[in-house]
Amino acid sequence: MGICLVMVGCGPRSATPDLAKIYNPGAQRIHVDRNPIIVIPGIMGSKLVDSQGNAVWGVFGPGGVNHRKGDGMRSMSLPMSASGWPKDDVRADGALEELHVSLGFNFHFKAYSRMLAAFGAGGYIDPAHVETGGVDYGDEHFTCFQFAYDWRRSNAENAVRLDQFIEEKARYVEKERKRRYGTTGRVKFDVIAHSMGGLVARYHLMYGGRRLNADGQMPVTWAGARRVEKLIMVGTPNGGSAYAYKNLNEGLKLSSLLPTIQPAVIGTMPSAYELLPPEGDGALIDEHSEPINYYNVDEWERRGWGLMNPDQDKVLAELMPDEGDPGARRNRARSHLKKVLTNARAFHRAINRPAALPLGVEVHAFVGDAVSTASRLQVQGDGELSLIDWIPGDGTVTRKSVMRDLRTPEEAGSPVKGPIKWTGAHFVFSDHVGMTSDPAFVDNVLYLLLERP
Repeated sequence: MGICLVMVGCGPRSATPDLAKIYNPGAQRIHVDRNPIIVIPGIMGSKLVDSQGNAVWGVFGPGGVNHRKGDGMRSMSLPMSASGWPKDDVRADGALEELHVSLGFNFHFKAYSRMLAAFGAGGYIDPAHVETGGVDYGDEHFTCFQFAYDWRRSNAENAVRLDQFIEEKARYVEKERKRRYGTTGRVKFDVIAHSMGGLVARYHLMYGGRRLNADGQMPVTWAGARRVEKLIMVGTPNGGSAYAYKNLNEGLKLSSLLPTIQPAVIGTMPSAYELLPPEGDGALIDEHSEPINYYNVDEWERRGWGLMNPDQDKVLAELMPDEGDPGARRNRARSHLKKVLTNARAFHRAINRPAALPLGVEVHAFVGDAVSTASRLQVQGDGELSLIDWIPGDGTVTRKSVMRDLRTPEEAGSPVKGPIKWTGAHFVFSDHVGMTSDPAFVDNVLYLLLERP
């Protein structure tokens, strides 16, 4: 009877750690040796605004553009061209802490607010985060930063901007340390990057502010290690995601409340192609289970995919109002598609070059592996795409992709092998977005940042 009572009393319960009680002393301890933090959100995780201050991304309703109309589509898309990367008047305007939807009544979809609160990354500190009951960094806290970026553009292009951002913040921290404590010390950062943000950070760590060359055959210099000590990647698709191709071909619908982002609009964005699995991974197969080269523009044109889908001609007309001839619009779209596919192939070649980490640099993976996640797509006989081969992941990115695990089925059970030399891997039982506020994730990251010897 006593044993039964003990067993009942010790039954499974849901418990979460008191992070404030554990980490407040470390968070409030002032010393120049602790690295400042940079938090980088994933794709669609930064607010975008136009030159008039209208929200291109982050607000649906008053104050935001209408993505169903031509002006809104053009604001969301990038200019198409055969070469170069034309600029537009859209810029990033902070991390997307919440997605605001106003449809006569308001919805607030939490994005990164809890993760930013946990690490105190609200510019320097956002007083609103105090209300979350998270870790208290104290009045002296000035060393957590958000890197907001235009996630439509190439991750390599944003890595160049990240390099500039880091140097700017390093000068700020040096100045503040000198003013407050009379000393500076060498400023290095710890970077926490979610999803696609990890690709930006990883490219930067490997190449610093160097631009991507035409074929991606670049010697790894680890130039970013000058300022980065720890890189923590959370659900990063280092091996791409099958869902990236599906979004490029079918568009993106975040919920029934929001308009679909048309395939042709997403198809203008270089970053969307950089989320595809690397060339040769066999992530897209035909109805006979033969691999399709999805980096070949002829395949997209022949099969009517993405920008080459005839059903997108009306959208192309909205995106190119200066071009009245449908054939000319289609040719421009094809040239742009060829350019971004070539760029994506080069990007993957660059970040998948194997190289040992330099001394003093750590790279950690936080991986979701509790949700069945599609790893491949197959073209059916009617031309429709089906997600297949469901394996452990976070519902968007597979465990295999985050780890960039190149083991074959015959090598199952042997140690992970791939181009990334991980310092550590940590597994979280949440979905792709849920990881950012999962207490186990926050607990482990705070330990790495504040307490680990």
